[in-house]
Amino acid sequence: MSVTWEEAPLKGESPEARSGHTLTVVDTKAYLLGGTGRKDGKPCVFGSMHTLDLNNSEQLVWSEVDGESLPPRSRHSCVVVKHYLVVFGGLNHRARYDDVWIHDTKKNAWHELKCGGAAEDRPSPRAHHTATIVGNQMFVFGGYSGHGKSSNELFVLDFGTVFEEIETPDDVDIPTPATWSKPVLNGNGPTARFDHGASWFPNKLVVLGGRDNISMFNDTHFLDLDTMTWVEEGTSAPSPYTMEISNHQLSAIESVPKYKMFCLTGKKGQNEYMNHVDVMDCGTLVWNTPKAIGSPPVVREDTAMAYDPKTCKVILFGGWSNRWLGDTWTLNVSPIIGPPYACSKVVPDIGPVFGESEIVIHGLQFKESDKIEVSFRSGKNEEIAPGHFVDEHTLTCQTPNFEDFGALEVDLRVNINDEGWTVNKLKFRYFANTSAANCIAYGPGVNADVEGVFGVEIPFFICAKDTCGAKRTSGDDEFIIEVTNDENPKAPKGSVRLVDYDNGTHEVYYTVPTPGRYRIDVGYDDLGEPQEIIPIRGSPFYMNFGDPWTYQRTSGPAPLKRKHGGLTSVGPQQVCLYGGDDSGVSVLRTKQDAWTWGTAPTDGQPEPRKIQGQDSGGAGKMVIFGGTGAAAKGEELGDLATFQADPDGVSGSWKIIDGIK
Repeated sequence: MSVTWEEAPLKGESPEARSGHTLTVVDTKAYLLGGTGRKDGKPCVFGSMHTLDLNNSEQLVWSEVDGESLPPRSRHSCVVVKHYLVVFGGLNHRARYDDVWIHDTKKNAWHELKCGGAAEDRPSPRAHHTATIVGNQMFVFGGYSGHGKSSNELFVLDFGTVFEEIETPDDVDIPTPATWSKPVLNGNGPTARFDHGASWFPNKLVVLGGRDNISMFNDTHFLDLDTMTWVEEGTSAPSPYTMEISNHQLSAIESVPKYKMFCLTGKKGQNEYMNHVDVMDCGTLVWNTPKAIGSPPVVREDTAMAYDPKTCKVILFGGWSNRWLGDTWTLNVSPIIGPPYACSKVVPDIGPVFGESEIVIHGLQFKESDKIEVSFRSGKNEEIAPGHFVDEHTLTCQTPNFEDFGALEVDLRVNINDEGWTVNKLKFRYFANTSAANCIAYGPGVNADVEGVFGVEIPFFICAKDTCGAKRTSGDDEFIIEVTNDENPKAPKGSVRLVDYDNGTHEVYYTVPTPGRYRIDVGYDDLGEPQEIIPIRGSPFYMNFGDPWTYQRTSGPAPLKRKHGGLTSVGPQQVCLYGGDDSGVSVLRTKQDAWTWGTAPTDGQPEPRKIQGQDSGGAGKMVIFGGTGAAAKGEELGDLATFQADPDGVSGSWKIIDGIK
């Protein structure tokens, strides 16, 4: 995301250079009021009003407003309600104000608003404060009242039916006057301060930075307007700003899905002025510094800014930079703010490169229009398709053909009635159909230089590629793998399992049942009718499989065949076979030069058994427990015995362990 600075193209006579003024947009005009500067070479406080006509963004026009004006002032506040300007407080030399003035921009008329409220519920005369509109109320926070007194009080002016009485007095049954109040707040809010910034986004009043007579601040505070509680902890608690700052400009601008908070210019330290632009997403509460295109204005504090929603531009005039400034600048923030609608999801988010598949775009605040465009863009490559309105949360679209550019991931954005392309881009993936001729297999399971062994899994990979030769980035391709004995096709086939990693890569594991030469066919099922299995590149593959077993010759009386016998290693080069019949223990010596069987004496041997517990006890000892008697209907046993093998021979002796039940 980026913002673009531009010195405004102007016509007409610009207002005198100044600081401490306000700039407020109503419809197609920005209203400049007050401030301190020079007139006719002498310092003065201004009371006149100027307008900047915004109708033609190629040429903005300054003009001075004729007629009456309010008493001169600077460092006041000015907010907009409907088409009215509401001015509170300010400073004229040593005089501070607590008055409220309303300017009807349609009639070019001022009048002072008389407000009710108890004395303790009304703000004292002040300047350097902030005023923020929330619905039909104006929230005034902080400020400086002179004599070293700064404030952290919050006052609320409820306008009642004031504006309805001005516009349509006959429709107001019970007039309600404007009234000041001082709400009770919960939690620990900001300390006393002035020259801070304040703004609003849904249900939150924000106070950031500022200073008192000693220190400058970097803290940020959110007031939850539902509970009138300062948010101090949890995920919705704000983090400190990146620097101590005062005399800056802070404004939350509506964007979809979440407001964007802008912080511009100001001062940090004793005399370090700034021309920075920071943006906070009011959903994530994370500050970022967007790339700024164009030459920025000179560093400054105490300037005035306003936002023109029709052009998505911030307008900046004047300020202080060790001299009064009288320049006019625009900051294009449309890449960040976007239009009054947004996209949140596209379903499905993948489709064929030849297009013509229907997608559903979910979002916020869509509206019906004869012109709805959906952009599919990758770099400089773009196709635009018409969209169709379903409801305020849903659009549909037929994907355009993207074959000229290839199977790519694209950014999807929406434009309705030329109000601008959505900022929060969605991702949509074009894919080309899988091409069996382009798919490849690799790995030990298809490498003829590798000899496998039967009964043991061997793997290989399949890399799925599309008709453009690009690797597929999704799964669900149907590969068919068949493993047959090349010398006897009617012999049992190999078993296969396949893992789809959903990124174009498939891993195959297979085993063969016997030694020999095997044929591995790898094909792709294009899911057409009738079914056709198309061999991938290089298929079929041929592999040789050997026998992993070594068959050792033995001497001595080999044991009889049996079921449920147990084989236990009891020491170096010595194994005992027991159970499954009544023939006792057979001992196998596994010396390198010869393997020899022997049968141990049955003296002291426990009852013959099967399915017994059997393990090594170390030092030539075998331990058995329980089991079932070897007879056809043998009973379950619960005895414990050990067999101690002869360390130098193929014999040994039994010992019954008493006391085990």
